[in-house]
Amino acid sequence: MNAPATLPAFASPADNPDELRLEFSGSGGAYFKIWIVNLLLSILTLGIYSAWAKVRRERYFLGNTLLDGSAFDYHADPVKILKGRLLVMAAIVVANIAVEFNPLLNLVVMLVFAVLLPWMISRALRFRAHNTSWRGLRFGFDGLAWGAAKAWVLWPIAGVLTAGLLLPVALAKQRRYLMNHLRFGQAPFEIDLPVGAVYRVFGRVLLLSIAVFGLLGLVAALLIGSVDFFAASGLDPSSRGAAIGLTIFTAVVVFYLGLALIAPYVSAHLSNLTFNHSNLGEHGFLADLAPGRYVFIVLTNWLLTALTLGLYRPFAAVRLWRYRVEHLAVLPAAPLDDFVAAQEEEARVIGEEAADLLDVDLGF
Repeated sequence: MNAPATLPAFASPADNPDELRLEFSGSGGAYFKIWIVNLLLSILTLGIYSAWAKVRRERYFLGNTLLDGSAFDYHADPVKILKGRLLVMAAIVVANIAVEFNPLLNLVVMLVFAVLLPWMISRALRFRAHNTSWRGLRFGFDGLAWGAAKAWVLWPIAGVLTAGLLLPVALAKQRRYLMNHLRFGQAPFEIDLPVGAVYRVFGRVLLLSIAVFGLLGLVAALLIGSVDFFAASGLDPSSRGAAIGLTIFTAVVVFYLGLALIAPYVSAHLSNLTFNHSNLGEHGFLADLAPGRYVFIVLTNWLLTALTLGLYRPFAAVRLWRYRVEHLAVLPAAPLDDFVAAQEEEARVIGEEAADLLDVDLGF
């Protein structure tokens, strides 16, 4: 599917007085009640209730996400989700038992998983799209396993083999696979994502990484210098060992913290690029996430969740979702009521069964 040369999403928000901002009407307190019940029932049922918990969670977040005054909806059947999860768990258990009898089977299991992964990805995306709707009109996804294999297996392998040089290409291929096979009713989404823009994001990440890990080196040098200073002053061996241990611990914490902060920074940039280069029919999109603000929200969510022993987690989820939703807008070329009036054709029974076969939430 080829995107048009000029997409409506390229228009400036100042030139679009009719832009429709998405809104979120939920609250952390309301979701906390759902989250705590989901958690307790999932524990009491040894995880069986987790399928119903997922449906309740998705319905809360989508049901409170509004576009042009109308909420989204989630229609998944928790029984079908449970069947899919039990099937996956059974496969994992059988694979682990087989490996115990013959370690060489581990290689076979890995190969089988690599072959099945693209199929699972395409089915998962189809499942989520099929079970999401707006104003009664469902989304759809028609990507095939081979396309997923190229986007999620072959290109990432190429990225690793080239020491990361082709990873931006892999990410661009994944975004194209997602958007170019997604539809709303019968209207297809299209994306014209330039790879050069993704490379520019990674250029910023490289500079950010140099700054973060440069700071890491400075902290480590200062700590090591302090150890040497106290050693020269007659620090006893046990205290010297504790100081060296503290140095190593600090270095590891800063290293992983740097990696953890880079991920949401890249995520915010890629979200902006994806939507700002996509369209749905004649309608465009505008995403204006601020990467620095996004990283701050993620970081403070982690901190508050840790300080409250996990109790802040539902508030963190709402806070992050609200920020993502409220920094996304639709740039309509015409009234959306007219667009929705072209209703989706009835899905074939075989298509519905295939869509409901497996649930793996990849979150795109």
